[in-house]
This record gives sequence, C-alpha cells and structure tokens, in this order.
Amino acid sequence: MEIDLSPESVEAPSPRPRERIVQRLSQLGIPWDTSLQEEYNLVAFVKCHKWLIKDLTFSILPNVDEEADGDVFRESMVWLQWLMFEEDPKLALRELAEVSSDQRGVCGAVWGHNDIAYRCRTCEHDPTCAICVPCFQNGNHKNHDYSIIYTGGGCCDCGDITAWKREGFCYRHKGAEQIQPLPKQIAESLGPVLDLLLNYWKDVLSKFASIDSPRNAVGTGNLQIFIDELTSTVVEMLLDFCKVHESLLSFISVRVYSSEGLLLTLMMTEKFLSDTVVARLHELLLKMFGEPTFKYEFAKVFVLYYPSVVNATIGEAIEVGDAAFKKYPLLSTFSVQILTVPTLAPRLVEEMNLIGILFQCLETIFNSCAGEDGRLQVAKWANLYDTTVRVIEDIRFVMSHSAVPKYLCRQKRELVRRWMKLLAFIQGMNTLKRETGSDMEEENENVHLPFVLCHSISNILSLLVAGAFSVDPLYGEMEDASFQTFKLDHEDQYSHRHAKHGRLSQEDPDNYSIGGTVAGHENKAASIPSSALWLTYECLRSIENWLGKTLFRFRKGTRIFKPPASLEDLEGKNPLIHVDPSISDEKDLEGEKSCELEGLRILNSSIWPDITFDVSSQEISVHFPLHQLLSMILRRALQECYGENVNNGTAEWSFGRKYDFFEQILNGCHRYSFSAFLMEHPLQIRVFCAQVRSRMWRRNGDTPIIFSEWYRSVRWSEQGQDLDLFLLQVCASLAPPDLFVLRILERFGLSSYLSLNLGHASEHEPVMVAEMLTLFIQLVKERRFCGLTTEQCLLKELVYKLSIGDATRSQLVKLLPRDLSKAGELQRVLDRVAEYSRPSGMTQGTYKLRASLWKELDLYHPRWNLRDQQAAVERYSRFCNASALTTQLPKWSKIYHPLSEIAKIATCKSLLQIIRAVLFYAVFTDKSTTSRAPDGVLLTALHLLALALDVCRSHKESCDRMCYADDSIPILVFATEEISMSEHGDHSMLSLLFLLMRKENAQNLVETAGLATLIVGLLQTFTELEPACAEKLQKIAPQLVRRFLGSALNDDAEPLPVICEREMRRAKARERQAAILENMRNQQSKFLESFSSKDDEMDDVKFDTGNHDPQGSDALESNVICSLCHDHKSDNPISYLVLLQKSRIASFVVQGPPSWDQPKGSSEEHACHGTAMSNRPSGGNGSDGPEAITLNQLEDWVQIVVDDFASRGQPAEVNSFCDFTKSQFPSVKNGNLHSISTTERSEQPVEKLEEHAYLLVRESISSSTGNSSTIEIIDNSSEPLLLGKYIATLPEEHKTTPSASKDNHHSNKRIKFESSLHPDYDNLGPCGNDGGIYISSCGHAVHQGCLDRYLTSLRERHTRRIVFEGGHIVDPAQGEFLCPVCRGLANSVLPTLPTNLRKVPNLHTRSTTFTGVGDFSALSDAGCPLHLERGLLLIEKTENIVCRNENVNALPLENIRIEILDPIIHLLCGMYYPGQDKIVETGRVDSAALLWHTMKYSLASIEIAARSRKHSLYPKYDRDALSKELNSSTGFILSLLLDVIQNVRMSYPTVLLRYHAIQLFSRSLCRDTYSNELSDSCSQRRGNMLHVLENSEMGLHFPDTQLLRLASEPVIAHDSFSSFMWILFCLPWPMLSCRDSYFSLVHVFYVVSMTQAIIICHKRRQSFEIGQVLHDSMITDIFQVIEEHSEAGQYFESHSLNPTYNILDAVSSLLLPFLRRCALLWKLINGSAVTPFNHGNSYRAGFHFSENYTSDNLEELYEADKLRKYFNIPPDYDILKNEKSRSTALAWLHHFCEVVDVQKCRRVLKCTPAIPFKLMLLPYLYQDLLQRYIKKSCPECGRVREEPALCLLCGKLCSPNWKTCCRESGCQTHATACGAGLGVFLMIKRTTVFLQRSARQAHWPSPYLDAFGEEDIEMRRGKPLFLNAERYAALTHMVASHGVDRSSEVLRQTTIGTFFVF
Repeated sequence: MEIDLSPESVEAPSPRPRERIVQRLSQLGIPWDTSLQEEYNLVAFVKCHKWLIKDLTFSILPNVDEEADGDVFRESMVWLQWLMFEEDPKLALRELAEVSSDQRGVCGAVWGHNDIAYRCRTCEHDPTCAICVPCFQNGNHKNHDYSIIYTGGGCCDCGDITAWKREGFCYRHKGAEQIQPLPKQIAESLGPVLDLLLNYWKDVLSKFASIDSPRNAVGTGNLQIFIDELTSTVVEMLLDFCKVHESLLSFISVRVYSSEGLLLTLMMTEKFLSDTVVARLHELLLKMFGEPTFKYEFAKVFVLYYPSVVNATIGEAIEVGDAAFKKYPLLSTFSVQILTVPTLAPRLVEEMNLIGILFQCLETIFNSCAGEDGRLQVAKWANLYDTTVRVIEDIRFVMSHSAVPKYLCRQKRELVRRWMKLLAFIQGMNTLKRETGSDMEEENENVHLPFVLCHSISNILSLLVAGAFSVDPLYGEMEDASFQTFKLDHEDQYSHRHAKHGRLSQEDPDNYSIGGTVAGHENKAASIPSSALWLTYECLRSIENWLGKTLFRFRKGTRIFKPPASLEDLEGKNPLIHVDPSISDEKDLEGEKSCELEGLRILNSSIWPDITFDVSSQEISVHFPLHQLLSMILRRALQECYGENVNNGTAEWSFGRKYDFFEQILNGCHRYSFSAFLMEHPLQIRVFCAQVRSRMWRRNGDTPIIFSEWYRSVRWSEQGQDLDLFLLQVCASLAPPDLFVLRILERFGLSSYLSLNLGHASEHEPVMVAEMLTLFIQLVKERRFCGLTTEQCLLKELVYKLSIGDATRSQLVKLLPRDLSKAGELQRVLDRVAEYSRPSGMTQGTYKLRASLWKELDLYHPRWNLRDQQAAVERYSRFCNASALTTQLPKWSKIYHPLSEIAKIATCKSLLQIIRAVLFYAVFTDKSTTSRAPDGVLLTALHLLALALDVCRSHKESCDRMCYADDSIPILVFATEEISMSEHGDHSMLSLLFLLMRKENAQNLVETAGLATLIVGLLQTFTELEPACAEKLQKIAPQLVRRFLGSALNDDAEPLPVICEREMRRAKARERQAAILENMRNQQSKFLESFSSKDDEMDDVKFDTGNHDPQGSDALESNVICSLCHDHKSDNPISYLVLLQKSRIASFVVQGPPSWDQPKGSSEEHACHGTAMSNRPSGGNGSDGPEAITLNQLEDWVQIVVDDFASRGQPAEVNSFCDFTKSQFPSVKNGNLHSISTTERSEQPVEKLEEHAYLLVRESISSSTGNSSTIEIIDNSSEPLLLGKYIATLPEEHKTTPSASKDNHHSNKRIKFESSLHPDYDNLGPCGNDGGIYISSCGHAVHQGCLDRYLTSLRERHTRRIVFEGGHIVDPAQGEFLCPVCRGLANSVLPTLPTNLRKVPNLHTRSTTFTGVGDFSALSDAGCPLHLERGLLLIEKTENIVCRNENVNALPLENIRIEILDPIIHLLCGMYYPGQDKIVETGRVDSAALLWHTMKYSLASIEIAARSRKHSLYPKYDRDALSKELNSSTGFILSLLLDVIQNVRMSYPTVLLRYHAIQLFSRSLCRDTYSNELSDSCSQRRGNMLHVLENSEMGLHFPDTQLLRLASEPVIAHDSFSSFMWILFCLPWPMLSCRDSYFSLVHVFYVVSMTQAIIICHKRRQSFEIGQVLHDSMITDIFQVIEEHSEAGQYFESHSLNPTYNILDAVSSLLLPFLRRCALLWKLINGSAVTPFNHGNSYRAGFHFSENYTSDNLEELYEADKLRKYFNIPPDYDILKNEKSRSTALAWLHHFCEVVDVQKCRRVLKCTPAIPFKLMLLPYLYQDLLQRYIKKSCPECGRVREEPALCLLCGKLCSPNWKTCCRESGCQTHATACGAGLGVFLMIKRTTVFLQRSARQAHWPSPYLDAFGEEDIEMRRGKPLFLNAERYAALTHMVASHGVDRSSEVLRQTTIGTFFVF
C-alpha cells in the first residue's frame, strides 16, 4: 500500500537495523518472497550465487562511518549466521549439539575470580595446572596428593595432555585427539563467511589502533563505541558456537589463527577495549586453547607482543606508576597458560628466542631505573615493581623446564652472559648508611621490594645451576666441542689434558694457587660437567668485573683496596704472602674499573690484600645475587662430588688432594685473592646484622631491623644467610687461618679487644664480641651444605624448631628450608624426631620433641634469635634437668674433604688470642666495673674453645695432621705460653682457666655451677691432648691434675673437691627448701581442718528439720562479701551477679538440626516454635468464625460482668473494677452500681492462710482415701470473684489508658479474641515467642549501691570514650559489666531477701510428707501403684479450700513490692517485651510469674545441655550429667531464685491470679467432676470476665492472661512439664517441698505426657505392631478417638523417634525428657546450695542410683526406667491397662477434640525424645560444603557474597559484611531473628566459626581439620579438611549450655561495637 507524503511532512525516522540490512541486500538484487521469512530469501539466493558471499557479508555488516550500537551488530550477526549455516542457525546448532556425546576432548572451562579448582600433584605436569570441580569429581583421584585452590582466572586443564596426565582425565574428557572434524557441509558454508567476518573485525581494530592516542583523539568517541560493540558481539557469537560442539570450537580456532594479523591486532587493541569486553575476549581465547595448534600459534604472537607491553608500561610508569601494567591484562592471564607448558615453552625458546626476549625486557626495565653507578635505584624501580615481577616470574616459568637451562648452558651461552649482566644491576643495590646524627624520621616504604626481587631471582639461579650440572647423553659430544671452544677462546696456551681441570696456573705445584697441577690425577677429576665449569668461570668473571667497578675506587681520598704499608714487614710476618706491586698501581686500577675484565686478574692475584671497610660508616647492602650464584654452584659441585649419593671412596680417589676440587671448579683463581675478596661482602652483612642487634643502627629507624630479620628468616635465609655462610666456609678453607681470623676481627671493629685493657669499652662491644665468636663457631661446625645428608639436615631443623615449642605439621613445614620441606624423607624423620599428639578439644594436632632427641639441640643454629634461643634453653632445662648452655657443647663432625682446612681456623693462634683475651677480662674485672667479657661472651668463648679442643681430639684420634704446624697443633702449643698482663703478672690460657674456675666456685651461685664444671672439663681435655699442658697445669693446680689422672684410671673415683663442695651447698639448700615447704603444708592442713569442723556444724543445722531459723538466710550471707567494697561489716543485703540471656535452645531441639545438603527455606520458618498445619479447614463461616465477636456483643459481656461483680465484690473493689471498665470500654453504662456484699474482712497473712490450706488439704486427702467414687460438689461462685478482684487491683495509671474500643464504639465491627489453641502460651511474651530467658551466675556478690556507683562510672567512661577494662566486651548503656573478681559477663543482680522481707522459710529448712495410706516411702519399686487419682484429688481439694469465698475475702489487700528486685524485673520485662518500656506500670506483668518462667526455662535448658557431651556428638542420659550441669554455675542461683519466688508470689494480685489459675487447671484436669462445664452459667461468667481482660490488652499478650489461657485450655494441648511447673506455681507454698504432693503431681502429668506420646505414635501406627496384650489398653482407646477426629492428631508432631523401637519403647523415649526435668526440679527443691562455691552438699543428694548405664539405644530406655522407679511410677504396661488412667486420658482427649472441632488450631505441639541439641549436620569433607556455598548468590541483591557465613542453627547463608541492599542477611540481624540474639556461623572461606551475641562478636576455631589434625584458615594450604567430631561437639555443647557469653575463651577475643576484619 502506498502512502502519499506531502513535502511538508516531518522527517521520516531512521530505519531500524533490520530494515537497513534489507535495503543494502536489495541493492545486490536479492528477490524478496514476502511469503517467506526474509532470511530464507537470503539463503536461497546464496546457494545460487556463491561468488557473492563477500558482497553479501559486507552488506550485512555496518560501515565504520555510520553510527552503530549493540542492536545493529546483534542483528548483523543473526543474518551472518544464516549465511554461515544456510539454514536457521538455531536449528543447525541444535542438531550439531545433539551429535555431540557426553565425552569431549578438552574441558576448557574458564574460571572467574575466586572460583574453586583442584590441584593434583599426582596428575599435574607443573604446579600451575588445575582442573575444575566437575572434572575432579568425575575423575579418579583416590589416594592422590590434591588440594583446593581459589582461582584468579585461567581454564580447566582436564583433557590437555600437555598439562595433565592422561590417567588423571575425567571420564568426559579424553584428550584433544578425540576431537572430531566439523562436518564437511557446515565447514564449507561456515568457513568463507567466518573468514570475512574476522577480516572485517581485524580491519576495524587496526584502523582504531593506528590512530595516535586514540582515546584522546578528536572524533574517536563513536569509533570507540563501535569497536567495543563489534568486539563484544563477535566474541559472544563465537563463545556460543564454542559451547555447542568441540568440532566447531576447533574449526573456529583454526580460522582465528589462520587470519593473518588478527591475533596480534587483538592483543594490540586490548588497552582500548572496555574491561568487560576484554574479559569476554580472554574467555574466548582460553576456550580455543583446547586446540593445540592454536595454542602454539597464539604463543608465537604472544612472544612478539610481549616487549611492546613492557616498553609501554615503562613509558607510562612516570605518570601513573605501576598501575600502567594493569592496562594490559593479557600478559598476566596468558603467560602462565603458555610458558608453563613443557612441550611449548622450550620450543618457543629455540624458535622464537623467548628467553632472549624476556632478558631484553628485563634489561630495558633495569636500564630505565639504574643510577650512575649502574645499580638499580629502588625509588625509581618501585613504579615498575609489578611489571618486573611479571617478567621475572615468566623467566622462572620458562627456566623451570629442565631442557631450557641445559640449552642455555650448552648452546646459548651468550644469553647466560647477558643474564650475568642483569644480575650486576642488583648486586649491591638498596644500600644503607648508618645515621650518627639525629634520628631518621622517614621510613623506606619499599624496603621489602628488593627482597622479593632477589627471592624470585634466586629461584631462577637454582634452576640455572641445576641445568648446568645436569648430565644428558644427548649433549655428550656437544659438551666436548663447546667446552673446547671455551678453552680456545681463553686458554689456548694449555693442553687438552688440563682442560678438564679448568684453567691451571703456571705456578709451582707446591704453591697455594688453586690452579696448581696435580701429577697422577690427570683423568680422575671428571665429576663436574663442563657446563658447570663454564658457568662457574662466567660467574667469577662477572664478580671480578663488578669488583673492578666497586672495590677499586677512591672515596674522599681513601682507597678501599690498599697495599700493605710495608711489603717487607708483611712478607716477614707470613712467608706465604707475597705482594704483586702491579696490583696496587693506581693507574692500572683506575683504568680497569672502566671496562669489563676479560680475564681473572683480581681473583688470580697471589697476595692477601688488605681491604679497608668500615660497616658502621660506609654504605652496606644485603643483596648480592652473583655471590649467591657462586655459592649455589660450589654447593652443588660439592654435593655432586661428595654428597650422600656419591661413594666417598670414589670422591677421595677422584680428587687426590683437597685442592684438586677447587683447582677444577675455581679455574684460574688463587686461593688467597679468591678468599679475601669473596669473603668480604658476606662478612660485611654479618657484621651489619651484629651491629643492628647491638642497636648501633637505632637512629636509622626500623629499616635496618627489617633488613636483618629478613636476611636471617627462613624464607630468605636459604638464598641469603645460608649461602653466605657457606661461601665464608669455602673462603675459610682456602685462606691463611690467622689472616682470615684477623680480617673478621677487623670487620667487627674489635682490633683493640686484644689489647687486654680493662678500661671501659663501647656499649656495643659485648654484643659484637658474642656475635663474632658465634660466627667462628658456625664457620667451623656448620654442615648444612658440606657434610650432612638430607635426613640429618631434616633432623637438625626439626629439633631446632621443636625445641622452641610444640608445633603443627604445617608450621614445621613452613619453617623448613624449601628444599627440605619437599624432601620425601620428611614424614619418616618427623616421626622419628617427634611424638604426635592428636587434636583434643580446641587444640590442634601437634608434634612434640622426643626426650631422647634433646641431645641433638644445636645452640648455634644460624637462624636463632634471642627469644627463641632462650625459650629452647628453658625447655631443655625443664625436660632434661640440666642446663643446655653447659651440656650442649658444639662438636666437630665430618666435613666434605675440600673444606677440611676449616679446622685450622679453630686451632690457629689468632683465635687463641681472642679466647685468651675473653678469659682475661672475665678473670680480672671487678664486680664494681663493667666487664668486657660478660657471661654471654664468656660462655660463647668457652664453647668455641671446647669446639677447638674437639677438633684437636678428632684429628689426633684419626692421625690427621691437617691442623698441625711443625708437628704440633698451634692452640695446644700456645695454650701454655705465658704473656705479660701488666700488673696482673704473666699468665697463660691454662692459668686463666684455672683462675676463672676458682672465681666461679667462690661466687657460690647455682647459675655458675655448670660453668665451673665446663671449665674443669676443658682443663682435663688439655691435659689429655698435650703433655705440655699437663705439665703446666701440674705446676698451677697439682691436686686437679691428680684428680684427672685418677679419673682416667678409675671411672668411679670420687668427684673433684670443688664440685663436691658445690654439691654439698646445693644439697643443704634443697633441705632448707624442703623444710619450709613441709612447714607450709602443715599450716595449710590445720587451716583446712578448721574449715571442715565448721562445715560439720553447718550440716547439723542445715538438716535439722524440727525448727526453722528465720535468720538462716542471713547466716548464709555472713561469709559472702561485696566484690566491690569488700566490707565485712556492711548490713546492706548482698546481691549475686547474674547474666540473663535470651535463648531459643529448647525450640531448636524440638525442630531438629538442619542438614547442609537440605537447607531449610527461610529463617522465619525456624523463628517460631510450631509450624502451620497443612490443609487445615477453617472453622465457621468466613474469616470471622468463632474467633470474632462484634463490639456490641463485647459491650454486652462487659455489662454482664460489671453487674455480676457488683453483686459479689467489696465496695472499694467494685469501684476500682468500674473505673477499669470505664477506661477500657467507655460505652458501657455502669449506672448506679453498688456493692451488695457487706461481709466483714478478717485479714490474715497469706503465708499463714496457705499453710492452713495445706493442712486442710492433707487432712481431706487422708480422709478421702479409698472413697474415690464419691464426687464432691464444688462451689464455683468464687471464680468470677477472683478474676474481678484481680482486675480491681490493677494500678490507677493502667485504668486511664486509652481503650481498644474508644474510637470505634459506634461501629458493629467484629473484634478478634484469642480463643484458639496456642502452644506458645507455654512461654511468656509476645505471640509466637518460642524462647525464654536463661539465668546463670559466676557466684560473686555485690551491694546494690556499690554496683550502681560502679555502673555509673562505667557509663561515664563509655560516654567520654575513656578506655576501661572490658570496654570491647560490654555495653554499659545496656547494663552490662564484667565481674570484678572473675571478669565474667553480667547484666543484673539477684538479691538475697533480708529477714524483714521474708514471708516463707527456705525450702531446704523444712521437709513435709504425708503419712498413712499411700505414703511413698513405704513402697518399693516392685509394687508402686499409680497415684493419678491422688494427684487429681490434690488439685480438687486445693481448689475447693483456697478458693472459698471466706478464704478469698480473708486475703490481705496489700500489694507487696520488693524494691530490691526492681532492676532484675525491669530487665526481664525488657527482654520478654522488647520495645514496651512502660509495660511494668500497667500492673499486668506479674513479677513472680516472670521469675518463675525464667526458672522453668532455665531448668529445661539445663536438662537439654546435660544430654550432650563436651567431646562427643553422642547423647548422654545418666543422672550424674544432670547434677554436674546443675552445679556448673546455675544451681545455686536457681535455689536463690526459687527462694525469692516463694516470697514474691505472696503478693495479693499474684495470689488472686494463682488461685484463679488453680480453678482453671482443676477444670481442665478433673474432667469427671466438671463434665457439664460448657453449659455451666458460672463458667460463662468466668469466660466473659477473661474475654474482658483479654480485650483490654491493646494487642499485647500479658502474662496473666497467658497463664489463665494455658490453665483453661485442654491439658494435653500444652507441654506437660510447662503445665506441671505452672501448677506448682499456683499451689500453696508448703506443697512445693512436700514429697508426696510433688510425686503425686508427677504421676498426673506423666499420664498427660503418655497421652501425648500415644497420639504422636498414631502417625506411625503402620510401623508398630500392637500385640494382643496391648489390644485393650489406653493405646487402642486413643487410636480410636484420633481416627474419629483426625484433625486432633495433626496438632502433635515429633521427630527423631528411633525407627527400631516398638510402641512401648517409643512412648518411653518421649516420656524421658519430662522425667528428667521433674527430677532436676526436685533436686533443686531439696538441694542445699543456696550460696555459691558450696559443693559440700551438692544437688547429687537428690539421686541415689548406683547402677551403671548401658550403651547405645538401651541407655535411653534404661534411664527412663530408673527415673520411673525413682518417682514410684508403675511400669508403662500397668498404666496403659489401668482403668483410671484410661478414663482420665479419654476425658482429656475428648476435651481437646471438642476444642479443636470448635476452635481454629493454627500451630502444632512438638514433642521429642531426650535427644541432644545439635547444630547443623555438616559433611565430613569440607570441600563438599565449599563447593555448594562459595558461589551462592544473595537472594536480596543477587550478588555473590564476599564472605559467606552459614548459620549453623537454621542453615541460612548470611554475611558478616553489612550492606543496605541485603540487611536481612547480615549476621547480626539474622542472629536476632533466628537465635534470639545468638548466632553461630561457619565462615565458608575462612573455615572458622563466627559467634554473634547481639552486638558482640568473636571467632571460634574451625571444626574442620586436615589429616594431621590442624586447621587451614582460608584454605591457604588447600589440603582436604575433615570434620572433627570432638571439636564440633565442644562447640555444640558450649552453645547448648549457653556458654557463648560465659566462656572465657570466647570473651578473650570478643569485641563489641566494632567489626572484625575478614
């Protein structure tokens, strides 16, 4: 249809994307058939015009110049897909997907951030490989070494044979060779179109990338959007293709890399694309990595792209710093994927010069950051730190393939030389210089960066060394050829025979050049590969070049290197040293420092140079990678030639002299110059660390300390300190011993120490001397790299760590050097060294050093610090009863042969001079002056001397003359040499030792006793080793020598006199100490006996039941004092500190624990006690039904009630009642009401009235026994009267409050009233509250006045933000505080009642029992009748007596208020009715009822807590557990609470409420007496009165109406123990302690519980077989009624019933909780612990069972049977057959059914067996939990939680991180809704438990442990974790026993008002 548009028409809108494409395609002549879809027209046209594919494709794609958004590209992709598949693409892709089987070649699943993956060290090819969770679960990794990791990107390697072993593949991925080619038809149609699309994509990106600064260029904004949208659309389409079928993925991969320049273009433009697009692009590329060819082609382009990223980052780093590197995420994402592939990286090294490119990038970085001296400047380099680390790590990835370092050392040696030059940039970097002026204020924030760099470089060096020493047969000929080339270049003057030994010197073999020729060993020294020799030479050459630039320089006119002042003097002193004057020529040196030295000129010098360097005044560095490389080479060479895997005989044969080894490895170096120069920098670092320890560098701030600590720490020491110490050992073995020692003495700045001047020295000198002596000991005895096997090294390291303290396995592994931590012998050695302690409670599995291994303690381990060493010494003394300082002496041990000359260091004369100086200062320094040789220095010197003597002994015994000089050992010869010591005379070392021994003995100190023994041992060793020493000592101390000789001849000779005398003094001291202890013990016994006699007297008074002492309570208080004022004479009443906690433990027990794999729906489902009944038909019509009445009906009821009460009440009460009705129901007209009753009142105290009523009941029951058929007519007239009187007692304030009907008194609106059954009436508080208040106490007391002042002070401090103890735990605004004594948490006090407020005596002071027929005490367990009828009669008689009008009118009108209870009552009201502050003023909240309910809930909670074990998840049913739990901290406070309640409930309103409740309970229980209740007019009046009271509540649920409702409803509709407790509350006070009354009521409610249990069993009636014996019983009666009233059976529910039980056992198990709670209450009533810490007469007296409980399920039934016997209850079978019990139960059940049929039942009553409280059922393997919840989204905001926290109470996933969008999922919010303020959460990522109590937060250890019994916080190790039942049981028991707020472990780490850092 044509549309005529006039020229004036508005401009037509731009066509839609689809219309544009159709228009462009139409220009190509495509005929459009309107009957077909347009795409079908295109397909039909293409099939006939294949040559137009290109034109069609570019017509579909948008122009670069036109505006295009996402819709345009998406529409274009749809059309292109029709071209690609020549049919509907959705249909084609679906068919292709259906062809695919379950098996695929490669997984390739791409990970996001913090996804979970698995590493399997058994299956992986390198440590960077991992597989996804499904592949791990579908594979077979049983008994594999696997771990869990959090990913930062990458893809799954399953199916990739280059990354993962084939046997580790899952069953769905079998390798890339399984990939089938794409069907030919699809490939032919898809290929051309895809190629055109990829070229188009490349051209657009290239055009944008060609623009200079495209982001800032004008007019490129649209192009930026264009390339983003284009790339995003193409990538999404290709990703969709890749997910369909692997053949399609492979086909696309080939097309992508075949498109010339596309990959490079994609890489070059990544910085211009948005982050989202780049992430999707990387995901596509990772997907295509499954195609091996694509990975290789991509890798080649990646290598070419690499330098451009580094160069760009360097250029941008000046402006944006290291953040520039983040613009190029492709490098970080793909370098790991490419460079770690063992089949790919070596190929790239060879074909693409990969390692050369990486070296070039690193050189570019270093050049840009180097200073004028060629060293790296840390301040500049910090901006390129991330870039450098990336390049270094990539080099490490490449070098980790063993073929690469081999290739470099054999074929690409120029790259190794290039690497050496790179190391020169780092050599000596980041220097420090000591500040001597003002303190340095600025700290170096980049101090850690060089350590990280050197650590990474060290890893590469170790790989390079390993490659150089590797022997590959394939390179055999090439080794010879390459080494020959090396020879000809540098040493063509030497013969082929000498080549295998390295460069040889032309000097005489007798000199000490390392290059000397050794005759007779020409063909025997071939143990070191030529590549290693070449690498050693290159390293030495690099060090020499570096030395030429650094050592030989002038600094302020002073040269670091200087020749001796007198060459002749030096040569005269030591003939071994001769000087080459040419080395000292300044011109030569100045010229050499400007260019690299081609030969080894400096290190080949034969002189011992005198190098001047002062560490304290010149720059110092700790980074020397060239020295580390040399040390690694030498260490590896020694290991290869002399290690544990080499036959020592072969090694000795290969190297005939010790110099042969160094001749070969240190080609061309002279031993003197090598040792002199190479020892310098490691020595300087040791001196620097010693100076830092002596606080010489304190003005430099923390930087020197960090340098020193990191250098010595285990993480860095294996690349730093350990290698430096080994290099010093090498130098020590080559250097002249005396000169070596003097060089060390000079560097430590202690040259003046040998002057023997007693004058005051520097404050730093003692530390420096001790450190120097320690260095000498370590040099001589350390064998880490030169003598110990791997097992010996492990033993040494493990002893070192375990001597400090017990440790877990991961702690031990973490502190081991890296090579040892990966040793296969680790576990075997660990089991030999340590004993394993299994995890117990909150402790982890730890290892403890075995007693026999303490002798292996090394006091000179290189990594000791003062604190750890002191701890080890103390532990040694504790375990071995000896001092480690005098027993663990350093010993000489076997050393590799080339280093054997280290022994000369210990025996040289220079070292003897140092030791002699220490002894001189120790002997001749007075006590008044500061010694230059304090105890620490002296002890170290003696240890060094002991080590030297051990060296001498070892060499003498082995006939080794290594240490000899002129047929003698220097230290033994010069030990007798006497030197002049000025005024102190001439002394030798022996005389100094003897004087020191006498001095130590004279001091008579225990600490120095071991020192004297040590000195004696040294003297004896001297006499044994050298006759001259024995002769000298004979002159000094002949008696001592004789003892030595006697000891040598007879081992049993008596000890030396000095030792004997010392031992006698110590023995006398021990005797005196024992006498003092015995005297103290006797005094303590007398003190305890005096207390015991007092306790006996108290016991006599306590159990004297004949008289009641009204002062008993005060007597009990007499020993309790206030914890704040400690006033013994105060008359103020004592109040005990209590902690009131909201709790829902009981409701969690009846709900049952959630399961981790079946989480509940929502927290609201668990926030209520019951659950809504399903399919419950509503009663009545509409929503009004029987639960709603009109306002007019309510007003009529009120009018009737007013008229009725006016005719019965007293005038004052009638007036108060009328005021109440007027205020609440203004429309009611009271008229001229006047009271008809004129009865005169004769008031009596309530306690007297109740005692009288108790006697009357007792008499009445006794007289009625045996006449049960007689039914007494009960007067009901008092029922409305009691409730009316109660209403009249309400305070005036409440009567004037606005009414519920005031605003609607003209309407006929229906008003709801609560008439339905509601189990929640068992608990006070708002409707739906299924919790309670738990009370506990620490047992300490205060005065209320003292506490008020204390709290006021705390609040002031809290308001002013002044720190106070416990400020991080308590909230003073909420009344919380810490106990002043035990620091336990408290929030209120419970006072003891003084005499003037006491109405009734303490329960434990009286005991009443009925006598006569039915006395329980006269019965045995075998013949106990059921006292159901007696219990019902008790209730009837009590109601009849106490509710008589004359008794009611005799009640005193006083409303007793005990003001000292106001604090706890107000707190309870706030907890039961939160947010309703004025509820107490209404008078409707009865104090006694609140306290009683608190006690009831606390008792039930104690019983529940007693079911669980502290160390096991299995239940516990024995009675001792009940006693222990009651005695823990709650028993005495419950006794006190019961005593308070007994007095408080004597108040007039409470008495009226109790008596009326008795009437209601009587009608509910005694159905035979009140069978016509529903038609009784009195009952109607009573009901009207209750409705009036309920409708005045204004939506609140007050305790009075809740109690009355509970009493009026069917008895089986509520928890039996709750009803039992409320009956006891309402009965007269003497009945509570009456055994017969109590037991009778237990019988009654036992039948109530049995009735409920049988109804519950009805649901499982099919599983029970009711035999003929029980056919006619209560069970069949109840079953028949329930079948007639099915809805009644839906009211009761239970879980956890044992399915193996028969019906009697099931009923018995359901009755056990009731019996346990009744027993617990009876024990409380009869207990004696009304004061804390009084365990002499505990609650155990309540039980007298001696039988042991059985196991398994029988234990539960056994305990139920024993409790039945205890309460004299007959067997269940007898009760079920008893006619009275059957008729009574049916009456109760019919009453319940009547109510259910009439009223609406909205909730259910849950009854459970005595199962323990349980937290969530967790999986055994933690990884199952982690996989399920780690990526679960928040239902509120839809985001993945950063810190998921699993609620262990209900199973909801929450988060501790509070957010506005998901506040309901916050831990604190959820804890309030779920656990009444208590939250127990398992932190999914951290594996620990997070405890929340209101605003308080704390952490609890993880319940999951690994195979070695230790935690893995945040899964850092990733090893499998297993649920530890003992730990989880401990947590469960703590929660069940309300210990979260009472546990000291929790409180120690609790914070409030702050937030944890997760």
